[in-house]
Amino acid sequence: MKTIARTLAFLFAIGIAFAQEPLNEPPAVTIVGYVRDSGCVHRFHEVVKPLPNGCVEACARGGSPLVLLTKDAHVYHPISSEMPDVDVRPKLMPFLGKLVKVTGHVYNRGDSNAISLEQIQTVAE
Repeated sequence: MKTIARTLAFLFAIGIAFAQEPLNEPPAVTIVGYVRDSGCVHRFHEVVKPLPNGCVEACARGGSPLVLLTKDAHVYHPISSEMPDVDVRPKLMPFLGKLVKVTGHVYNRGDSNAISLEQIQTVAE
């Protein structure tokens, strides 16, 4: 019985220690880019401009993941600001194909970039 009590006390102490560690969140930033489907971003060269032909909409309806593409060709994968992560696609769909300003925290791993979708609004071109 003492062993169980000690184990529980130890686990409780570890839980408190981890709960008190500060999160090392990067500072919030704002990026400007187009909401695009990931297939078009990687297959075609002329993607950093409005596309009037309905291609983006067709790919998005087909389920292609959505990304943010900056004018200098950086790609950001939008993620939620919540943990566990929730689907941000419904928030992005009204902005599909448009130039937007997104504010959130940027995370990098290898050559991949993600931004938490905290605020989004259209930008005049």
